[in-house]
Amino acid sequence: MLRLESLTLTVGTVDLLVDVDWHLRPGRRVGLVGRNGVGKTSLLRVIAGELAPSAGRVHLRGGVRPGTLPQQAVSGSSATVWEEASSRMDWLHTLEARLRCAQADVDAGVPGAIERLGQVTEQMRLRGAYAAEERIGEVLHGLGFRPEDWHRPCNELSGGWQMRVALARLLLSEPELLLLDEPTNHLDIAARTWLAGFLADSGATMIVVSHDRFLLDTVCTDILELRHRRATAWPGNLSTWLVERQRRQQAQEAAHARQQAEIDRLQRFVDRFGAKATKAAQARSRQKVLDRIERIEAPETEGRPTLRLPDAPAGALQPVRLVDADLGFGDGPPVLRGVSLDLERGQRLAVLGPNGCGKSTLLAGLAGTLRPRRGRRIQGRDVRLGRYAQDLAQELPPDLSAVDAVQQLAPLAPVQRVRQALGALGLQGDAQLRPVGRLSGGEKARVVLAGFACRPANLLLLDEPTNHLDAVTADELARALESFEGTLVLVTHDRWLVERLATHVAHIVDGRLEVHPGVRPDDFLPPARRAGSDGRAGSASVADGPSRARESWEERKARQRSEQRAARRLERLHEELEAAEARVEEIDAAMVEVATDPDALQVL
Repeated sequence: MLRLESLTLTVGTVDLLVDVDWHLRPGRRVGLVGRNGVGKTSLLRVIAGELAPSAGRVHLRGGVRPGTLPQQAVSGSSATVWEEASSRMDWLHTLEARLRCAQADVDAGVPGAIERLGQVTEQMRLRGAYAAEERIGEVLHGLGFRPEDWHRPCNELSGGWQMRVALARLLLSEPELLLLDEPTNHLDIAARTWLAGFLADSGATMIVVSHDRFLLDTVCTDILELRHRRATAWPGNLSTWLVERQRRQQAQEAAHARQQAEIDRLQRFVDRFGAKATKAAQARSRQKVLDRIERIEAPETEGRPTLRLPDAPAGALQPVRLVDADLGFGDGPPVLRGVSLDLERGQRLAVLGPNGCGKSTLLAGLAGTLRPRRGRRIQGRDVRLGRYAQDLAQELPPDLSAVDAVQQLAPLAPVQRVRQALGALGLQGDAQLRPVGRLSGGEKARVVLAGFACRPANLLLLDEPTNHLDAVTADELARALESFEGTLVLVTHDRWLVERLATHVAHIVDGRLEVHPGVRPDDFLPPARRAGSDGRAGSASVADGPSRARESWEERKARQRSEQRAARRLERLHEELEAAEARVEEIDAAMVEVATDPDALQVL
């Protein structure tokens, strides 16, 4: 389907790719991965013909035209959502035109028209033209459009919903080669889940760039990693790639170390005995062995980012409670009504719901930055709060350096600790002194994470924390949050993160909050199709078994109860010990008094 031949890609004075050879076979679904800035989007533009390579060639199979998602979406279009989504189903429009012509010829009595009408009708049946409307409806519904929205003009929609229309149009056009650059950016968790299943079942050939771990795990048959100006192909999905890359790198490091030790041993013998007549022959023999050794290169390492959150300080068993609270911004009606939520120490709550339903409003209410219009917010003792904002560009001062921004987030942290945290997350050297306004989205995310690493907290409120992170850094963040002993509230559209972390899931449906323990498959379906959306979701049992995170939370709760029982028993033992020691002192004093009376002394 596609072949890259000695491809070199230079942007400005920076070589992103050098002498890359790679091919893509029909039916393969490739995840294009790599750190931010390595050239993933630029490579997609080269394949699409929007950008010329510096050297080499891109070969596409004859007649193949890649399908891409335009950045301008459908802004300004007065067509309805349905019309715009189906506008590039060229195969359907062609067959329908042929059907109209054949029908007109039959009506006009043209010889052979009946046979041609039958042929066209059969072609339409085989191609699925009679189920086209059902397919259009399936795609629009999967991407979150309600039936009443299908006939709204596109220019009445927000930019995010216009991007969904553009994505529907691309999927329905069925190109032979799909090039998808962050297709989930404007999708909620239900639409992302649907899209992953649709792409996996489509049979299309595609290259996908995405930060969505669940999408890449579900869809991809192969991974193409861009690293150190090279492209390396790996079989399997993203999780397989992460494990295999680590295993292969460790094996190469071990082989290089063993070979280097042998080279050093041989070289020492040559250096020591090369000039001695009695050992010269042996030295020459070992030199020949040295010359014949095919050197194993030391693996090039980027330095895996590391994030260690400080131990959660002791705090209340219930850090924050909302009691029958109405929450909303401005003077309009409240976004959330009657919210009652008791957060417990060690709980990890994932908040799910469509865009605009009030997830960020809930976080603001929990943080105390938004006062309830009705009801109460009750904060426990010694709560130390950490927040991760969805829009990093607005939250971080653009004129401060990365170091200064972290110190603003963690005022008590020494500079050396701040620099260590930034370096461990991949921001090293001069990058730490660069103004925040000149950092990429991923680099800004690392600045905030460094602030978390420098400032102890026992309640973390996170709003889309993996949005700007590459797969390796997102994996490290998830690992750090797994070991966090405090309370966590997580707003995300990342299904992989929810399944890995959440002990409880909260859904916002029609302004109401519904909470249940564990993670269930139907948590990722639209509300209309979710079990329990009839109002009983809050008390629904977990029929599909507990999630790993829920088990770990229950284990921590059991351990906390055991520790509390042990603490009470220890307190009783201390009291008994004090009483016993006092009695011993009394007996000692009495023994002194009767020291000359053997019988009384024996009794004491």
